[in-house]
Amino acid sequence: MLNNQAQSFWIFFCFLNFAYPDNCLANEGISYQVEIAGLEDDSLADKLLQYSTTEQQKEHLPKSLFTLENRAEKDIPTFLKILRSEAYYQAQIKIESQQQDADAEIIFQIDSGEQYRIHAVNIKIHDAAVNQPTLEEIGLQAEQAALTQSILDAEQQLLTYVKNQAYPFAELCKRKVIVNHDLQQMNVDFCVNAGEQIHIGEVSFTGNDNIESDFLADYIQWQSGTLYNQDQLNGKRLKLINSRLFTTARMHLAKNPDAQGHHPVSFELTERLPRTISTGLRLTTDEELFLLRFAWEHRNLWGRGEALEAELNISMIKSSLKSSFRKPAIYAPKNTLVIDAEITREDTDAYESMRAEFIAAIEHQIDKKMRINAGLGYRFSRVTEENEDTENFSLVSLPVRFSWDYSDNFLEPTAGGRLWVDFVPFWNMNSSKPFLKQKIRYNQYLSLTEADDLIWASRIIVGNIIGSSIDDVPADLRFYAGGGDTIRGYSFQSVSPTDTDGLIHGGRSLLTLSTELRGWITDTIGLVAFVDAGRAFANEYQDFNDPLQIGAGLGARYKTPIGAVRLDVARPVNKREQDDEFQFYISIGQTF
Repeated sequence: MLNNQAQSFWIFFCFLNFAYPDNCLANEGISYQVEIAGLEDDSLADKLLQYSTTEQQKEHLPKSLFTLENRAEKDIPTFLKILRSEAYYQAQIKIESQQQDADAEIIFQIDSGEQYRIHAVNIKIHDAAVNQPTLEEIGLQAEQAALTQSILDAEQQLLTYVKNQAYPFAELCKRKVIVNHDLQQMNVDFCVNAGEQIHIGEVSFTGNDNIESDFLADYIQWQSGTLYNQDQLNGKRLKLINSRLFTTARMHLAKNPDAQGHHPVSFELTERLPRTISTGLRLTTDEELFLLRFAWEHRNLWGRGEALEAELNISMIKSSLKSSFRKPAIYAPKNTLVIDAEITREDTDAYESMRAEFIAAIEHQIDKKMRINAGLGYRFSRVTEENEDTENFSLVSLPVRFSWDYSDNFLEPTAGGRLWVDFVPFWNMNSSKPFLKQKIRYNQYLSLTEADDLIWASRIIVGNIIGSSIDDVPADLRFYAGGGDTIRGYSFQSVSPTDTDGLIHGGRSLLTLSTELRGWITDTIGLVAFVDAGRAFANEYQDFNDPLQIGAGLGARYKTPIGAVRLDVARPVNKREQDDEFQFYISIGQTF
C-alpha cells in the first residue's frame, strides 16, 4: 500500500505519461463489449465486427477506458474502407463508450448515408471486332448499388466474355471510376485490349501413362481448327476430372501457332489410382436389422476408361451380388455401353425369391445434366409367396430410364432437383402375358437461408404396373411400402395390400411423399425433422379410398467427407394395431 507521498508522486507520474495510461492503473484491466449501431444491414454490421481490431483483441483487457477508446479509434479507417466498398461514400462514424466498474461498452455509431448507385457503364474493347456485351452479360444492372466487388466481378466477366470470342490473350487495361458525390452516383469505364483472335490446334496429353490419348481426345470431343472459347475448354477440362480417371487436369494454350496458324492445347494430367474398395453399414429396427455392403471398382481396365464394379450386399432379408461394366465413348463420344448382372436372394414377409438378372444397355448423355438409358434385359426368378406354391418366371424386358440431375451438390444438395423416370415393359416367356412397370421419382431441394444451413427437401415416388393381373406379376416385382426407404415409422413392406388371410400380397401401384427440414447447427452437426406418407395399392392406379399411412420423426446428422452419418427416429402418426411405437434407422447419406 503506497503512503500519501508516494501516491501523489505516482499520480503526478501518470499525468506526465498520459500517452501510456496502462502503466498508471493497479487493476488487471476492464472487460468490454463491442456494438455496431445505426446500420440496417445486419450482415454489414457482422462484417465490420469481423474486421474490427477492437473485437478481435477482447481477450487482451485494456487497463483503462482511455486505452479502450484509443483502440477503437484505430478501427475507423478500416470501417470506412469497408463501407466505401459497399457504396457508402458519405459514411460517418462516432465512438461512444461507457463503463460501470470493471465492465465497459464501445459503441460504433454509424451514419452510413445513402448508398451510391451505378449511373453509367462504358466499355471499350481495343483492336477487335467484338460486339459489346450488355450489362446483364457482365453481371450488372442499371442503377444497382455501386459495390466494389460487383464492379471487380463485372470486369472479370467482361474479360471472360472477350476471351470467349476467341481472344484468349485479352488483357484488362486501366479501369476508370468517377464518383459524383452531389448526385451519389458512379460512372465506370471498363477497358480491354483484345489481342489476336485465334483458332485452337491439335490437343496433347501428358501424365496419362495408362490411358490412351486418342480415347481422351474422342472422350472430350476435341475438334481442331475451331475458334477458341474459354468456357468450352474449361468444360472439357472438367469432363476429364469427372471421368474419375484423373485427380487433376491443367490446361495450357500455346502462344505460338503451328504450321496451320492454329494454337495447340495441352492437358497436364495426374492419374487417379484405378481401384477402389469401399464398405458401408445401415442399421434399422425393422425386419432388415442391418445392411452390410462391400464394393470393388476398377476404373480403367484396358486403357480406354472401361470400368468394372462388383458389389456384395448382405442383410437379414436380402443378399445380392451385383456387377456392372461401363465402356464410355461407344460409337459416339456421348454414348456409354452399360452391362449389369445381379444374383439376389430375398426372404420377406411377402415372399421368398431367388433371381438372376442381366441387362445390356446404351446410355446417352443428352447434356451435362440429362441422360437416357435404353437396353435389353432378361430376368429369371423362382418365387414362393406365403401359403402358395413356388412359381418360376422367365421375363424379357426393354428397360428405359431418363434421369435429370440439376441439383447443386451430389452429397449435400441445397438447391435444384433430381428426376428419374423408369419405363420397363416385361414379357413372360412362359405365359406370353406382358405387363408394363413404370416408376417416377422426383426430389426437390430449397435453401431457406443465405448460408445454406437450413434446407427444405421433398420427394415424391409414383409407380404403376399395367397390363396383367396381380397374380401374373412376380411378387418380387410388385410395389411395397413401409420402411426406411419409403415410409419411416412403419415396418418393412407393412403398408402394402394384403390377401384374404391378411398376408402381405404386394400392389400394382405406389405413392409415397416425403418432406424434410434439414438444419446445420455447426459445420458438421445437423438436425432433421421429417414427415413421410404413402402406401402401395392393389389396383393399377392409386386408389385414394385407401388412406395414406403417415410417419413422422426427428433425426441427427454428422457430416463426413463421404456423406452424412444419419440417425432417424420415427413413429407412425395414424398408428394401426400391428405397428410398433417407434422405428430407428442408422445409415450414411441423406435419405434422399
